[in-house]
Amino acid sequence: MSLIFIPWDVWFTSKSIWGFNEKYITGFKIANLPVEEVLFFMVVPFCCAFIYEVLNYFVPVSPLSKIENKLTAGLIFVCFVVSVVFVDRLYTFTTFSLLALFLIWHLLVNRSDYMGKFYLAYIIILIPFTVVNGALTGMFTNEPVVWYNDAENLGVRVITIPLDDFAYNMLMLLIVITVLESFKIRRMSGILNVT
Repeated sequence: MSLIFIPWDVWFTSKSIWGFNEKYITGFKIANLPVEEVLFFMVVPFCCAFIYEVLNYFVPVSPLSKIENKLTAGLIFVCFVVSVVFVDRLYTFTTFSLLALFLIWHLLVNRSDYMGKFYLAYIIILIPFTVVNGALTGMFTNEPVVWYNDAENLGVRVITIPLDDFAYNMLMLLIVITVLESFKIRRMSGILNVT
């Protein structure tokens, strides 16, 4: 996931789609990104994968499993419409079109049987996401740690969080969970081949 999102972050920062308030960062940079931002792409996905696994342990059958394909199809439709309507806004178009394409792959090619579990975990993850992303986007301060160019996103905020961030978060986490689930399948097939 970092192989996709760090270059994306570097590019969007260079285009002033978003940026970072120098007042809140250490000043150490990697590829022109604050080191804190690079660490974000290591720490947050791990924490979210942990939430996903803990939730799967305590709720082994997701209540959303029976409607996961309908949810996926609905999300594809919404993402496609948003990306077409807002094709001139780089953050919106990129995020929603990539999420739509990845969901199409899950629905038609990969035929993922864990999407209900993913959606349930995503709903739970929205709680810490809202607190942390809200803090970064100015919920508790006069100046946000991360600022956004609203001409390049939907211009709609949930509290202080750009609505686009919710789709960005879903795409990022779905990539992480997809890789995690593929490792599980490989591990299980390796165990079955040994026995």
